Amino acid sequence: MTSLLVLTLLAAAPAAQPSVYELSNDAFVETARHDLQTLKQFVAGMGGVMATVTKNRTLFAAKQKSVYSPEQKQTLLSTWGSLFAYFSATEGLRQKYWDFVKVNPADPKHAWGFLLTHTALTALLANGLKFAELALDNKQLETLFDERNEEYGVPEGAFAAFKLKAIHVATSTQLLTGDTYAVAAVPVLKRQKAANDAAVTWAVNEMKADSTSAKSSLVKNGGKLFMLNAKDIVADSSAHTIFPVQKAFAEWAGDTRVARIGKPLVTAKDVETLVLPNAAPGDIVVSRQNWFLSNIGLPGFWPHAELYVGTAADLSKAFDTDPEVVKWTQGQPEKAATFSELLQKRFPTKWKAYAEGVDFQGHGPIRVIESISEGVSFTAVEHAFGVDYLGLMRPRLSPLDKAKAIERAFKYQGRPYDFDFDFFSDSTIVCSELVYKSYQPGGDQKGVSIDLVDVAGRRTLPANEIVKRFDLDANKGAPQMDFVLFLDGNEKESKVGLATEASFRATWKRTKWDIAQK
Repeated sequence: MTSLLVLTLLAAAPAAQPSVYELSNDAFVETARHDLQTLKQFVAGMGGVMATVTKNRTLFAAKQKSVYSPEQKQTLLSTWGSLFAYFSATEGLRQKYWDFVKVNPADPKHAWGFLLTHTALTALLANGLKFAELALDNKQLETLFDERNEEYGVPEGAFAAFKLKAIHVATSTQLLTGDTYAVAAVPVLKRQKAANDAAVTWAVNEMKADSTSAKSSLVKNGGKLFMLNAKDIVADSSAHTIFPVQKAFAEWAGDTRVARIGKPLVTAKDVETLVLPNAAPGDIVVSRQNWFLSNIGLPGFWPHAELYVGTAADLSKAFDTDPEVVKWTQGQPEKAATFSELLQKRFPTKWKAYAEGVDFQGHGPIRVIESISEGVSFTAVEHAFGVDYLGLMRPRLSPLDKAKAIERAFKYQGRPYDFDFDFFSDSTIVCSELVYKSYQPGGDQKGVSIDLVDVAGRRTLPANEIVKRFDLDANKGAPQMDFVLFLDGNEKESKVGLATEASFRATWKRTKWDIAQK
């Protein structure tokens, strides 16, 4: 029975590509655990977008005769674009582990691969079928969703392609076959004592819940969905993918998904010789890693923003002897003589972690404050600058205003990451929110003014908007920031190169999946 199920799954497998299964057992399990946490974030992201869809159900479900207003189109397109990004990333993870069907069921890698693959599949179908139901026989909405959306890297015809894969007899077969196979695969994880892992427990529960939801959608609307999609089903009987990641991007991900693990295009030598000699405390950093992107549900080329603070020695050199900073510092309740002493007295535990400690990966010294999945963290350049593209901007502010921004960032350090991208709450912080709130003008702080934007019904700030603001301000002759440097990634040559300010200013116009366009 088990062999038959594996053969059934194998029949729908994608074409062979370099495989994560070539890793050693220990390296594979470490990678799988990391990717399971990543998948958990993607699923949470899909859930958040679907909550926005539910909140705006009247707009999504309405078959109105008049054209959508600009505001309605923004809500619809940003929501669909955000969901597309999560779908694409989740499908990429599913493809990454699909070769589990070729691994001996007795091999520990087999069960891990199935867990990742089927959890991704059920999440895609549970959310995808609900979303597809809204557009049933709604030609205006389908036309809108099939338009090219460069901010999110949504290609023309994406929604039609999505329906082709999600609403498909073969896809439903994979769902049912995988559910049956889970009965055999999950106990294997238990024998490995992996079932006590919180992420594994989450995956097993999520898989069951999403499978139930997907099957409910198929029972409720399956007949109508298949009928409306019948022409496409006849035209294409494949089931290699559940969601159509752009072809070039998917092929690139397959070629590099193993070779590039832990090998960013920005090297340690690049950081040492190009970045650190030019960086200064208070600089705003934007970064991008190809494929596993932070804030994947947000639009634009740049997904991540950070605040560079330098080492404790750098911080002291930049601020401790500045007359304005000294005057402000000595007027604070702590009565500190210098800015460094103020931070030490105001945040003693945080200061010790910053000045003497290492980051969550064991690297030091600390030079950056950034919000990542672990929360608002002190990080070393190995993590913060271990990326494929890196840009630095320097606010045109006095040392005092920069010192105040860094003090604010210290206040936020340790807070959880904001997976809801809610800029109206300080209890959790997303990456660009850390930069935005640290430099937010107000009171006696000049700051940097950056407008929030509407994304999927939320007021938020994608990191891409920071670069867009930089470019637009420069065009108007009223720059708030100066260009420091831009390391532009080159996948073909597996390296980065110093690029011009003009090139950097244009990056916010690059598509989200820029790698697929090269």
